[in-house]
Amino acid sequence: METKMIKQGIKPYIMLLLLALIGMQSQAQNKLIIDEVIAVVGNTPVLRSELDILISQLDPEIQVTNSVKCQLLQKLLIDKMLIHQAEIDSIPVADNDVNDRIDNNIRFFERQMNSKANVEKYLGMSIEAYKKQIFPKVKNQMLLERMEQNIKSNIKITPKEVRDYYHSMPEDSLPFMSSEVEIGQIVINPKYSKEAKEIAYEQVLELRDRVLSGESFSRLAGIYSEDPGSKVQGGLLPEFGRSEMVPEFERAAFMLKKDSVSEVIETKYGFHILKLVDKRGEKVMVRHILIRPKLIDADYDLAKNKIDSIVTVLTEKKMTFCEAVKLYSEDEETKMNCGFFTDPNIGSQRIPFDYLDKAMAATVSNMKVGTYSEPQTGYAQDGSPYFRVLYLQSETKPHVANLEQDWQRIQAMALDEKKSKQLDIWSENKRKETFISIDNHYIQCDYFNDWVTAKKP
Repeated sequence: METKMIKQGIKPYIMLLLLALIGMQSQAQNKLIIDEVIAVVGNTPVLRSELDILISQLDPEIQVTNSVKCQLLQKLLIDKMLIHQAEIDSIPVADNDVNDRIDNNIRFFERQMNSKANVEKYLGMSIEAYKKQIFPKVKNQMLLERMEQNIKSNIKITPKEVRDYYHSMPEDSLPFMSSEVEIGQIVINPKYSKEAKEIAYEQVLELRDRVLSGESFSRLAGIYSEDPGSKVQGGLLPEFGRSEMVPEFERAAFMLKKDSVSEVIETKYGFHILKLVDKRGEKVMVRHILIRPKLIDADYDLAKNKIDSIVTVLTEKKMTFCEAVKLYSEDEETKMNCGFFTDPNIGSQRIPFDYLDKAMAATVSNMKVGTYSEPQTGYAQDGSPYFRVLYLQSETKPHVANLEQDWQRIQAMALDEKKSKQLDIWSENKRKETFISIDNHYIQCDYFNDWVTAKKP
């Protein structure tokens, strides 16, 4: 049980870059600490700093005993075996893929720290120097992930195994399930008038002329762009590939040459101009300026009247909710599922109430099953306004997990357990044929006696 708690207590991997930043900062603060090799797997060393990073990731409630350290070291040894085997099997990890992950992570930190200069100040080196330093660590992480995927990829689970898993859990260990809801939405977006679109077009065309006359694209984006996500970065967007942006935007981006500026293009978000920053294979990085047409009261009134009429049709049962979604809703993400939200972790249409944002939770808490909310206004992540109506199809009260109500969640738990056991079986077999050496100072658990091929003196 303690081993499982330790695995769960390690915070999930989000970005290897983040851990590296923390580790580098710690080393900078105490230059007297010298890293050391505490084990070897095949030809791969295990460093004390790697163990320290895992310890730093533990839930604060877990006491770091010698036993806990041994379990973390065991995890490191398994990780190194995965990397070692991935190299033997020649599992492909392209340098471009590694650079893509590093670049995306760096851009994340640039957004968090407001500028590239702040990140470089924190690192104590240039971004380019840091990328060279972190490259092998990120590549190893990706090798590990792909090797683990290969081991687990064909694992399936039968209904009998799900039931057996559930019945094997002690009654006092059954998970407590929070309240869950099936909630759907119909979204209507206010439409811009022809006159408003003409004014927005003229504004962005003037900005393009200023860029072509020599003014800074990033400066103008920071002042005028109406995309809140990229505005603070001088219009810079995260690197993207094909089919990741709306078609008009994507076509313009991939047609550009480095440092060239696009013509004015129109998307559902408004009018844009783009400047190509970099292109690598099927990936591009651009800056853009977005100018949205301005909505007036009459535009909002039209959208409000439309959604009011949809609610009337629904409450009078002249149309089912799913039919109305397919006919009217303008939210592409939920439209394909009859308007219903899904839990991204397991694909279930039942959403834990705790997952809802505050505004939606407040509305749903006052609704009865089978009813519709009053039309409400809101803003999408890109800042565009919308009207929507919510439909509460079902609600389950907090309860101890059971097969009838929670099959999908228990199935996901059982599958995770089966995959974990498969990895344990693989590592148990693999360690018997892999050279493993552990420094005597770190051999504090009995199970390492079977692991060690040779001990350092």
